[in-house]
Amino acid sequence: MITQEQYDAAVAQRKDAEQVINDFHKQRQEAFDQRMKAGAIFTDDELYYSATSLCPCGHGLAYPKDCGAFHYWDCSAILKGIADMSVQHTDQLPFSMYDVKGESDYRGTTRGVFRPRTREAT
Repeated sequence: MITQEQYDAAVAQRKDAEQVINDFHKQRQEAFDQRMKAGAIFTDDELYYSATSLCPCGHGLAYPKDCGAFHYWDCSAILKGIADMSVQHTDQLPFSMYDVKGESDYRGTTRGVFRPRTREAT
């Protein structure tokens, strides 16, 4: 049978572990926020892409893998620093407001996709 002392020690250990985990996530979020404020340029390996959703410019939507739950989908070209700012881009689409499906083996990906829209004849 587990003694009260063993139980108390386990509870204390759990509290210590939770504090370490919380501190880790806080520091990681702070580092990400600082990187974003500095005008971060991301690589493909640092981004998570949408399955099918594209920006009006033709590039896939994406978000940085290290971002928090309150981040947003954005144009991958903007995140990679290669965007043509003379064309229209999507607004930032907060996770809490937009349901964009992420890339997967069975849904596909927009990673590496560039499908510029052509102007229709008027």
